[in-house]
Amino acid sequence: MSRFQYSEQEKDLNRVLKMNQDRSLSQKNDPDMAATRQTADAAIDSSLELLKSLGKQADVKTLAKKIADQRQERRLEHRPELESWDEIVRQANEHCTEPVVLEDIMSESEINDSFRELDAINKEFARQTSLINKTDLPFLAIAIALQVTKALLFLYVAGKVGYGDSFDPSKRLNHNDKSIERTHRDANDTFRDKKLAKTNGKTGYWINILYQTPPYDITRGSPAAGIQLHGGEHRLYTLGHDPILGWLFGTMNILTDIITTNDFQSRRIQRNPMIILPGSVPLVTMVQESREIIEADRLNLPAAIFAQAQHLKSDEFTKAGLPVPVLSAINEQFASKLYKEHYDALCFSRDAKVVGVSFAITALIDMIIGLTHGLFRDEGVPKDIYEVRTRKILLISNSIASASTIINASITSNPKNLDIGSLLNTVAHLFLDIRFITRVKQEYIEAQIQNKLQAEFEEIDRIYGEFCP
Repeated sequence: MSRFQYSEQEKDLNRVLKMNQDRSLSQKNDPDMAATRQTADAAIDSSLELLKSLGKQADVKTLAKKIADQRQERRLEHRPELESWDEIVRQANEHCTEPVVLEDIMSESEINDSFRELDAINKEFARQTSLINKTDLPFLAIAIALQVTKALLFLYVAGKVGYGDSFDPSKRLNHNDKSIERTHRDANDTFRDKKLAKTNGKTGYWINILYQTPPYDITRGSPAAGIQLHGGEHRLYTLGHDPILGWLFGTMNILTDIITTNDFQSRRIQRNPMIILPGSVPLVTMVQESREIIEADRLNLPAAIFAQAQHLKSDEFTKAGLPVPVLSAINEQFASKLYKEHYDALCFSRDAKVVGVSFAITALIDMIIGLTHGLFRDEGVPKDIYEVRTRKILLISNSIASASTIINASITSNPKNLDIGSLLNTVAHLFLDIRFITRVKQEYIEAQIQNKLQAEFEEIDRIYGEFCP
């Protein structure tokens, strides 16, 4: 049982290595091959002796020097014809019918030597990317100071704009306020008049779409239909009122007179009297009916989208407001808690802007630190290695700043003190920077191994050149 795990590609590689090892040992121990080599060596020696006896020793030395001078160009002069990898694997599978592990190819001491060599390469990489130097440490200190200061200022600035606060219902309008109804009606009239002017007064179903009550505003009959849409909270449970999902589901609902709730179940509504009908409507059916209505009149879709936009706009600044986007479809209980505490889509939009600005400022600090640090790179330091040091500075400084804001929010038991923008930037660094550092380290290790193999190849060429001038 091997102590290593192998991928399918590595299993094929193990078989190929084992086949080549067996073939090499077979040729080395083959008495006929040994006799052939001895005969060839004897022939070369006798030829050299003959040339010397004929007075050609100077010519032999001149030719040997010429060959030595051209050794770099002649290294692969007699290139063998290589088979495809698939063919080599096929031969290896025939040669080694049983699984081959590393212990079958290398001795324990050789495996340990390989690990010691790998450890040495890792230590050298760690030394080259270490921040313990007179250039990186000052940058790290400055980056930490800037990010922590920004996290502390966030508390003050965010508090000034009401970050995390709920709205005051007393400062909002009633859902049936006359000014809202008048603005809504005027907008519909303007849309209608423009379309009528373009169609020479031709009307159609799109007129009904503009002026009729959206199906997701109808609550009567909901208990009999198996859903509970009570009072102003019906906005929380209907996807037509979702500020994001409503553009899709609300528009289809308006086109088809269907209501879709936050569990993505749909039911038809009846207009006279207005009531929700029992029985569900498959999503595929609603999509198909929407497509048919859109194709029936080119004005039906614009009218439905306009009606959806106007309805969201009319509900946005009312006492009930609109729910936080998408949340009710993911976590109804939490969405309901926020909605009852008067935290709505407008509050979420305000806080999202604060988080976005916080993230942008944090990223800007990173950019300034990264660009400035890059100016101090010595020509002798590889660019990738130096960038690893830069990313370490940014990763550490962001992690410390994020830790400080998490500790602050935890100690004060106030989630408003949590700088989400800084946390998002840190998470981005954790994913992107660690991935970059890992890739550079892998390339560094492979390059070091390749350099060692190349040195061994050159040494073989040198020895071969000495014995076969």
